[in-house]
Order: sequence, then structure tokens, then C-alpha cells
Amino acid sequence: MKRSNQINKAEFIEELAAVIQLTASQTEHIVNTFIKMIYVHLHEGKMVNLSGFGRFSVSHREARTGVNPRFPEQKITIPELNTPKFKAGEAFKSAVKLRK
Repeated sequence: MKRSNQINKAEFIEELAAVIQLTASQTEHIVNTFIKMIYVHLHEGKMVNLSGFGRFSVSHREARTGVNPRFPEQKITIPELNTPKFKAGEAFKSAVKLRK
């Protein structure tokens, strides 16, 4: 069941293709390449800053000891990991800000 307040990738590509006057296939290639480039740069430890839109970066979490809430005596080691992070830019925040 589709929600009316969301748009999926295929619909986004169709709309973008109409705006930039390219085929859906060409536009899909551009969108996929854009996303892949962000993955690659983040994997290399770089930050991707798109002025006005936002900043993609990697956040590192150190390994830590956790506790099972059902059995507090059971301690588990949670391994270190890198997670993607996005911080919206001011123009992006302003564009979606609710005004009364």
C-alpha cells in the first residue's frame, strides 16, 4: 500500500527526467552515479558538502559493552562501526520549514 505523502525513487527519476528533459534511463544513470559517488567518497573517509543542501559524513562509534535488558547479567560486546551521517544545510532547512 502506497502512502500519498511519499515518492519513491522511480517516481522521483520520472519527475526529474521531465524537468531536465532527458530520458528516464539517462536520468536514472545520473541519479545512481550521484549516489554511488557519495558512497565512494564516504568510504574513503571524505566528507561530501553540497552547499545549501547538506553535508554527508561518516560517524565512527567505538566498541562498547552492552547489557541485555531482559537479562541484565548478560553482557555483550557491541563492535565498533562507521555509520553514515547527514546534516541538512540552511537553505534546505528553510525550504521545508513550516510557516504559520
